Amino acid sequence: MEQIDLDSNDDITEFTDDEQVIVKKINHKLKQENKLKGIVREFTIFNDIQCYQVSQKKHRDKQKFRINLTYLDQKPKRDFILADGWLITAVISSILSFLLVYAGWFSNIKMSLTTISIITILTISFSFIAFLVTLLRTHDRVIFFSHYGRVPILEFINKKPDTKAFKQFIKTLRKHILQAQANSQLSVSVQLKLELKELRRLKHETVVSEAYYEKAKKLILRNKGFNAE
Repeated sequence: MEQIDLDSNDDITEFTDDEQVIVKKINHKLKQENKLKGIVREFTIFNDIQCYQVSQKKHRDKQKFRINLTYLDQKPKRDFILADGWLITAVISSILSFLLVYAGWFSNIKMSLTTISIITILTISFSFIAFLVTLLRTHDRVIFFSHYGRVPILEFINKKPDTKAFKQFIKTLRKHILQAQANSQLSVSVQLKLELKELRRLKHETVVSEAYYEKAKKLILRNKGFNAE
């Protein structure tokens, strides 16, 4: 079995599932990194219908898995969450810091310059921390879900490493999803059963949580096409 080596400084990784997919060709790659959050993600589309992902978070083990693109919804969802509470706190703290500096320089306020300086430094420090927390808690993600079970599978950092490269990869990924589904020529009933099998595999690999799997299982079993044949 051919192996995928996404990084020459990394270990050569084999798939953990039992299907032992042979890598015949690699179509496209994308590497994303968020240094502030300590996140590195690498994606490889291969054999036209497979996507391999390696995720690394600071102080955590790597997560490595593959997904058959036939079972993905080609329309991703953008998930943007702004930590607006912390942002407002940071802005207010910054304004307060400016006012304290102004008071220390020009005002006849009945406080010693040393006291004002200490309060100003503390306020500026708090403002910086609030801005940092805002960045850490703000998320801008693009997520691909499984087709019928609606389980989040592939998660991308929006516009990383740059807008052009990101858009090109997403465009290519969507193209391969559509081609994989068109070439499979499977009935809805078979697609539903195979997607459930794929999600079960990912659950065993701890890629998909038990809760997500059970939710997807209910959606798939309730689908009218499940027992259509």
